[in-house]
Amino acid sequence: MSEGKQPSHVEDKVFLVTGGAAGVGAGIVRTLLLENARYVAFLDIAVREGSVLEAELLEKFGALRAKFIKCDISDEEQLGAAFRQVFDKYRRLDVVINNAAMLSADDRAYKKIVDVNFSATINSTLNALDIMGADKGGKGGTIVNLSSLLALRPKARLPVYAATKIAVLQFSNSIGAESYYSQSQVRVLTVCLGPTDTAILQKPNISNFDKDYTKDLTARAPIRQRVESAANGIIEVINRGTSSSTWMIADDKPPVDITKNILNGFEAMSASLDINSLGF
Repeated sequence: MSEGKQPSHVEDKVFLVTGGAAGVGAGIVRTLLLENARYVAFLDIAVREGSVLEAELLEKFGALRAKFIKCDISDEEQLGAAFRQVFDKYRRLDVVINNAAMLSADDRAYKKIVDVNFSATINSTLNALDIMGADKGGKGGTIVNLSSLLALRPKARLPVYAATKIAVLQFSNSIGAESYYSQSQVRVLTVCLGPTDTAILQKPNISNFDKDYTKDLTARAPIRQRVESAANGIIEVINRGTSSSTWMIADDKPPVDITKNILNGFEAMSASLDINSLGF
């Protein structure tokens, strides 16, 4: 390693990526292997897309570098089994990227949206801490939880989706705080993605929306950053981020550390409401 160069948190590391068969997830998986990750397991319910991607990666990078695992992450038993499968194979796990998300215009589907976007992120994070946490016999590691810029917008158009993403942000910042990190030695990082040219905004997902809503959604995000920009930005965050930090990746620009913005916003709100005097 040349003098002054940051150590890589990717090279020769074992990764688990949720929602990795298409879109940003697939972009992350490809980029990790290009950056010389030792092994990348990616979870998804999309069997055809996952199998095709696995075949592509094995041909390009060689045997035993990538593995598709069919998994409904909202099912606690399936997700736990996937973690065990990866750990049993390599006897280690270094980085977990919780990328999987569900977007729907039908708020009546709230339970599934909450289960996939938030509950599964909690479950995956806790599974990762059980394996990687120094206080659990592990060697430390990194967890990246994907949120959204919608989490930072009041009165967001997608109320349930936006609510799950602000929940991910608050959960990640809290469980990545120094009091937890000092024990686990596992960094927990949050990435707020801007509109990205990913499968979640394209068919077949977009076809689930009514026509008027589809027009409104595409009009609100007519220009979306490339998947490659999002994936490369996430790699940079993994290499640079400190635990409990929050990053923004949008408009095909490098990631921006917005931790101070988030903290200042909450502190201003707490002060104006005098919440601290209530003992919280």
